[in-house]
Amino acid sequence: MPHSNSSTSPPDADRLQRFMFEELDIRGALARLDEAWASVRGAQRYPEPVERLLGELLTATALLASIVKVRGTLTVQATGDGPLAALMAECRDRSNLRGIARIRDPEALRAGARSDAGGTTILGKGLVTITIRPDLGDRVGEAYQGIVPLDGSSIAEALEGYFAQSEQIPTRIWLSTEGERSAGMLIQALPPELAHHDHGERRREEDFGRITLLADTVSGSELRELPGERLLTRLFFEEAVALQRPEGLAFACSCSRERTRDALRAMAKEELEEIIAEEGDIRMECQFCHAEYRFDRVDVAAVHASAAPDDGQVH
Repeated sequence: MPHSNSSTSPPDADRLQRFMFEELDIRGALARLDEAWASVRGAQRYPEPVERLLGELLTATALLASIVKVRGTLTVQATGDGPLAALMAECRDRSNLRGIARIRDPEALRAGARSDAGGTTILGKGLVTITIRPDLGDRVGEAYQGIVPLDGSSIAEALEGYFAQSEQIPTRIWLSTEGERSAGMLIQALPPELAHHDHGERRREEDFGRITLLADTVSGSELRELPGERLLTRLFFEEAVALQRPEGLAFACSCSRERTRDALRAMAKEELEEIIAEEGDIRMECQFCHAEYRFDRVDVAAVHASAAPDDGQVH
């Protein structure tokens, strides 16, 4: 039966809560997004099937970030040749989330929705890419990237396939996005080097099979609505489950004037000057949060120099 290691808990929204099966070499995590999902959802309106997949990927990314050893940025991207070109979700410092979708063919997407095509069908054939960029304080460490084919009919199945092929760690994921709330649960066997119990491989497989069989009884509404401790009690009443202190999740964009300037620096000086001559200034909008960065003639003149002014406007 679950018990909490913390006597106080924040409101049961926009939080991640990790847990351990005390007598088994299995760990897990719960994630629930409200305001964080509302911010991503409100930044750009998508058709319902795209919105649902993006919510699921955003929630899954928070879950995956909770089991990554290193601090930094975890990015999960699903790309394909279907009417939905790409989904991308990012989690920085295990708490700051942002996400976006790219639609290739709106008409085909609407036709697919009318024919009840669902899940990852709208992505078509493609890839799942997970990138980890460690934060070393004064610099970003060398990125680790894993790429596998986009398999499975759902975001959860696609990510489970990633772990089966790339990490070879038994992992199951349950996700549910509806309206203003998105939630999910992850169950994963501990890697052998992190195991706490001297259980043989067969026992480990049997334990994982039993736990995931119980977890498969969860419904989408239970994921979204039940408090974490109550949900785990419902699913694993006869198991000793220890809940860790909940951690906050929030929408946060990593865009900045300096990063936008770096993008301009990659463009030819003549091209920038031509835009200034025609438009009067250069305006670049972040597609994640819609912050607008403006660069005038003085800024553009300094873009390719070693130093650039920092007094530009952000709206």
